[in-house]
Amino acid sequence: MSVFVALTDKVATPSDAKDALTLGLNGQTIGPSNATTKRTGKRMSRRRGQNGHIEKSGRWFVVRFWKDAVNQEKRMHVRERICPISGPGSLSKSARKRRAREIIIASGADTQEFFDRVVMAETSITFREQAKVWYDMMSSRKSKPVRPSTLLSWDGIARLTNEHLGDLPLAALVDDQTPVRDFVQALHDGGKKPKTIRNYLQVVKSVVASAKDPKSRKQLFPIAWDDEYIDCPSVGEQRTPSVVGHQMSLIVERAQGQFRAMFALSAATGLRFGEILGLRIENVLDDCTRLCITEKLWKKEQQDFLKTTNGKRFVELHSSIAAMLRELIGQRKSGYVFCTSTGEPLDQSNILDRVLHPILMGDENNPAIVVNINGKNYQGVTGGAHIFRRFRNSFLRASNVPTGLLKYWMGHTRNQDMTDVYDKSSEDSAWRAQMAEQWGLGFTLPEKRGIVPSCTEKTKTATELVAV
Repeated sequence: MSVFVALTDKVATPSDAKDALTLGLNGQTIGPSNATTKRTGKRMSRRRGQNGHIEKSGRWFVVRFWKDAVNQEKRMHVRERICPISGPGSLSKSARKRRAREIIIASGADTQEFFDRVVMAETSITFREQAKVWYDMMSSRKSKPVRPSTLLSWDGIARLTNEHLGDLPLAALVDDQTPVRDFVQALHDGGKKPKTIRNYLQVVKSVVASAKDPKSRKQLFPIAWDDEYIDCPSVGEQRTPSVVGHQMSLIVERAQGQFRAMFALSAATGLRFGEILGLRIENVLDDCTRLCITEKLWKKEQQDFLKTTNGKRFVELHSSIAAMLRELIGQRKSGYVFCTSTGEPLDQSNILDRVLHPILMGDENNPAIVVNINGKNYQGVTGGAHIFRRFRNSFLRASNVPTGLLKYWMGHTRNQDMTDVYDKSSEDSAWRAQMAEQWGLGFTLPEKRGIVPSCTEKTKTATELVAV
């Protein structure tokens, strides 16, 4: 093979296999030969498909065909049974050819997906590597962007999952799902709840499914997950603590300072706790009779989006709650409604641990408040911030509040059928204000309210609401 020596000493950088240049000992550039460079490596584009070779093997007709194998440059010559040579189940010559072709197609030996999977397995792409690709993709997704709270949860799940599956090649899961089964068992033995285990399993499936061909966008490792074999525990009845009216009255009465107003507002509106903590004075409208919900607080970070698109709404207040807010806000014109002495946002975990839970648990002077969990009453148990939201939703439903208005105030989706699409009643702000006053709170505010003055007829008149 002849070569040409370049007349220049300039070193060129190879750009692709066809135009690759080899450097000489003295820095000279040696160009490619006139002869065609030999193509190396496996290419699916150079294959035309195969019909296989049918032959006899013992008492069977078999078809032999080529199939790629992991970590093997040359293809294997495999065989599969077609039919018996004679007797029941035997086929004619033309039928044997059709059956042989069906066997080859079913094996995937001639498909780009199978080829890509084998080649990917040879590169030993691991779960840890693909998990990073998946997380980066989800973090930067513009279509249906993922919430920071969800990303934080996924990050923790991925880190623990990598401890068990991180070094496992994804290709290994195609033929054997035992590692995932063992991982699920380890989570169960470690005390994880069924819902948590299912969250972990969903991340594992999402990571594997995210390995796709860059051009066709088809999955490189399409796995038919065997949930029965993986044996993920089923999710039973969720723990949903709730209280009724007189119990909510006790919670509000035992709270002190701004937390009394916070708990009363939560129970009277059903706002999510992030919406309560992120409520700014600028969004308290019409002399504290209406709230504009457009943002929320998460880990002391103000976010200009809500959990759902239906979360953006106006929530009308009962006159007694409006009076409570007016006294709490006082002369302040901006900032958070509920905040620290320096105006900083409050922390939800601290409120639960230091205020709500002690109230529910009781002390030597106050008995524990009865909490209903899945139809049974308990004392001395705790509940989360959703206890207020469940109370409000239950009270409005028991009061036969129109479904459209209930969903509007709660920030739930309303367009489930055409009757919901046609229902525009919740867009009438004056009617919503009248209904908020008419249905009331469902619980009693304490007579000695601390920061909360008595709600008199004069106060109700000043808010331009009808006292019932």
